[in-house]
Amino acid sequence: MASDFFLKFDSFDGFLAHKLDHDFLKFGHDFDRVGDALTDLFSENLKFDEHKVAIDFKHDTEQIAFDFIKLGFDTLKLDDVLHKFDDVILKYADQTPTIGSFAETGGDGGALKLSDDFIKLDTDFQAASFEAIKLGVDTLKLHVSGEGANDSFIKWAGDLSDFSTGLHKVGDDFQKVGEDFLKLGDLKGSETIDEAFIKLGGGALKVSDDLHKVSDDFLKIATDITGSQDNFGALKIDQIALKFGDDFHKLDADLHKLNTDVGALGDDYIKLAGALTGHGGNQGGGTTTTSDSDALHQLLQHAHDFSLL
Repeated sequence: MASDFFLKFDSFDGFLAHKLDHDFLKFGHDFDRVGDALTDLFSENLKFDEHKVAIDFKHDTEQIAFDFIKLGFDTLKLDDVLHKFDDVILKYADQTPTIGSFAETGGDGGALKLSDDFIKLDTDFQAASFEAIKLGVDTLKLHVSGEGANDSFIKWAGDLSDFSTGLHKVGDDFQKVGEDFLKLGDLKGSETIDEAFIKLGGGALKVSDDLHKVSDDFLKIATDITGSQDNFGALKIDQIALKFGDDFHKLDADLHKLNTDVGALGDDYIKLAGALTGHGGNQGGGTTTTSDSDALHQLLQHAHDFSLL
């Protein structure tokens, strides 16, 4: 890997990495909440008392709606912090000659265009966040329309399909970025930074795989619901729950896995930040001390715990 002799970050400190970790945790938790709420609504173990189903349907659709909307807005916030951290990595690459030349020549034949890959991730991340918000709004309309309102159900299924497409693109982007990080870690030079990039790349690839699985789950549900109208006539929640309950349980399980791996990815970014600042030195107070970093991490963890209440 390239020498870090020219490494310098005038405005970078540990807060950005910890904020990114915090927002990844919220992002994963939001997905987890969505999975739990969908499972509650479409559980095959529901007791189908008509009055109880009506009450549960109203409560659960509202919960799902707000969870999707929260996911969308939290994704936008995460994207903003991720974009800033990507700028730090680009600055590192620009100021490190071997990386810069590798990026220009394509190295071993595969071009390492960090900026292009980061921009693509940023663009697709934002698009997916707006799809989540739209999905949340249309989820509220399920309750307003009531049972048997096929048009609302089919539109909701279409939103699920669109969200699935958005997540698949983000999964592709995390795969590309993860591969880029692995290439950065394979340039051989600073062992600490090498290891941090390799760890970060592996974490990004795990999240990519999780997002692809979750995307497939949402698409399966959307396809099942759309096709069911020919068999059921007027769509009802109990029929969907009985027929497609396994789909929602699988989605919930995959979302739990995504939550776990997203949290680990946030920690990988903290480790990279520590490697970069540790090798860059304190340029005018731009980095934090170990004790300051630990205290900051505890503070953000408390803030995170409070935000999940």
